[in-house]
Amino acid sequence: MNPIDQNLMTELDRIQDTQALIREIFQRFGDRAAIGTSGQLTGVAMIDLAVRAGIKPRVFTIDTLRLFPETYELFDAIEKKYGLKVERIQPDPEKIDRMVKKHGEYLFFDSKEKQEYCCHLRKVEPNERVLETLDVWLTGLRLDQSKGRADTRRFEIIPHGKEKRPILKVAPLVNWTEKELWTYIKEHEVPVHKLLTWNQNGWYYESLGCIICTTPIGPNEPRRAGRWRWFNAQNPDDDKECGLHVPREHKDEV
Repeated sequence: MNPIDQNLMTELDRIQDTQALIREIFQRFGDRAAIGTSGQLTGVAMIDLAVRAGIKPRVFTIDTLRLFPETYELFDAIEKKYGLKVERIQPDPEKIDRMVKKHGEYLFFDSKEKQEYCCHLRKVEPNERVLETLDVWLTGLRLDQSKGRADTRRFEIIPHGKEKRPILKVAPLVNWTEKELWTYIKEHEVPVHKLLTWNQNGWYYESLGCIICTTPIGPNEPRRAGRWRWFNAQNPDDDKECGLHVPREHKDEV
């Protein structure tokens, strides 16, 4: 049994090599550790690093039921290339049905509160269910993704559930740059989300989420400007977080 505490973080932090860290975590925790990915570059790189380290990692994604077709294609490609199963965790259908009946299918256009409520049901709650089965959650957070993520720590202990059970949240590639990621991905022929290679007149996708709530960004826009674009004018300094990595207070209903 590996207790989740400061001693564990200190011990793991001595492992500077990213691949060695991923290997050590899965060797210690097995299926009580998992890579969570939405199909961004960092997530697919982590999967490849784990497999090349001789590990068949547990991998999950939150299927909001509103993902791009290309996102589903990517997970199919990952399963085929690496011979593993990507767990696709979906929201509670009764709660989604109740939300849509009360607020309409496109409630996220109405207000920030409704957008966060939709994200909570479609993303946060399914993620909480997965965490019930984990001791270690490997994420694709990086320092260069946004101003709000510039202080992301490599290791963090988060309390989970009513019992506040400790879970180790790890960002193995926290210090990797976009350039380093692309270099690794091209060198090892890692499957990539097709939209991350799309470019039309300087407009391109940088951060991918649900199909309606994600748009391309222009050459001079922040990386997450394409997420919930209709809120940009209201609060241009908003870090555009759905609540998955930055906990927000929520109501069971809005």
